[in-house]
Amino acid sequence: MVSGDRARSPAPGAAKAASVSADNLVLRTWLHNRGENTRRAYERDARELLAHAGKPLAEIVLADLQAWYDSMGDASDATRRRKLSAAKSLLAYAAGTGVLTHNAGAAFRLERGRDTLNERILTREQVLAMIEAEMEPRKRALLDVLYRMGLRISEACALRWRDVTRRQQGGVASVFGKGNKTRAVQVPAKLYKQLVALRVDSGSDAPVVPGHDGRPLSHDAAHRIVKRAARRAGLSGAVSAHWLRHAHASHALDNNAPVHVVQATLGHASLATTTRYSHVREGDGSANYLD
Repeated sequence: MVSGDRARSPAPGAAKAASVSADNLVLRTWLHNRGENTRRAYERDARELLAHAGKPLAEIVLADLQAWYDSMGDASDATRRRKLSAAKSLLAYAAGTGVLTHNAGAAFRLERGRDTLNERILTREQVLAMIEAEMEPRKRALLDVLYRMGLRISEACALRWRDVTRRQQGGVASVFGKGNKTRAVQVPAKLYKQLVALRVDSGSDAPVVPGHDGRPLSHDAAHRIVKRAARRAGLSGAVSAHWLRHAHASHALDNNAPVHVVQATLGHASLATTTRYSHVREGDGSANYLD
């Protein structure tokens, strides 16, 4: 006969609920104070790992991480690395705060992948073909903002007129971006006039690039506009809004813009990120600069 004083084991359902609750708490504190897009992407990646492993965070081991990574066979190298980076960050955080007794991600090593950035840089002619073939002013304005201001799609959709200050030549936009950092981005005079011509709502909270109903443009709608523009220009189906940001950096550096100016415009934390866009022009090379 079992003594009534002996502690009873929790029911399986109760134990599972407790582990889910504990995992939710860890996720919530790990994601605290991160940008909305980062938070959404990191949480999705973390829950994907837990679902694949079929166990709570406290029981994740290196083999689970490796099996999850290997299951992403159809994903691009960049996507797999991003997902793994999020998982390793979570596991390091949980171990560092004492929630976990070990960090299963510490032993997972990845070789540096081949830099494929050059494959995602459009020529100026390709960018202009995308923009000039768009006949609807509102959609064309989005393409111009993404390229000429070098904004991320989330930044372009979030931009409001209260964030824009008029200058003698064009304007300056206060852009709240990645890492919860705010930066000043120039709005060229021609683009500023283009955006003013679109404005129908005089309120300061009105979107700079509105949707078809005058409300803020959704990320999905902006994504579709870029995809259709690329398709009309006969470009790869892989082209995305971020390719226009890549093009901004590359073309500005090709035209001898100071690298620190491009860094500030794009909001790169590291100058090394910006210098990746400096590429050798056709027919050029260091040998040409030797005696």
